[in-house]
Amino acid sequence: MSLDQQKWFKNPWVWLIIALPMSAVIGGIITIIITNKNQPDMVMDDYYKKGKAINQELTLYENAQKLGLSFQVKVTDHKVEIRSERSFPALKVSLVHSTIAKKDFDLVLTPNAIGDYTATFDQKVSGKWQIFIMPMDLSWKMRTDLALPSIHWVNI
Repeated sequence: MSLDQQKWFKNPWVWLIIALPMSAVIGGIITIIITNKNQPDMVMDDYYKKGKAINQELTLYENAQKLGLSFQVKVTDHKVEIRSERSFPALKVSLVHSTIAKKDFDLVLTPNAIGDYTATFDQKVSGKWQIFIMPMDLSWKMRTDLALPSIHWVNI
């Protein structure tokens, strides 16, 4: 036997046998890193508390229905506009992205000279969003789903 035949690391079959399990280990580590960096967000962080308080939440929607409230909403790239037949000192509006919680934000809309409620924001909005409209005292609540940006008025 020569000295070259005794050196295991010079045999290509050994490296093939070592490479297959090592590639599976490296692939698994890469998969774990990717999934940890790109975890999907829940729409609402306090989902369990929201589930327990669903009756209270439904009461707010019923209050809006009893009051006969209706709104028209338009959300463009950097502006929210709301029209209402009723007058309020201000409205709280929450824009909730359907899948990415980091994009969620709240606005306070005040009436302008013609009675429309408007506010501007810096964030670019696109995709499916949920819009919640509430008074400042949180006595009622209305909600709609919109594909944004929207150039048309949507009735709620």
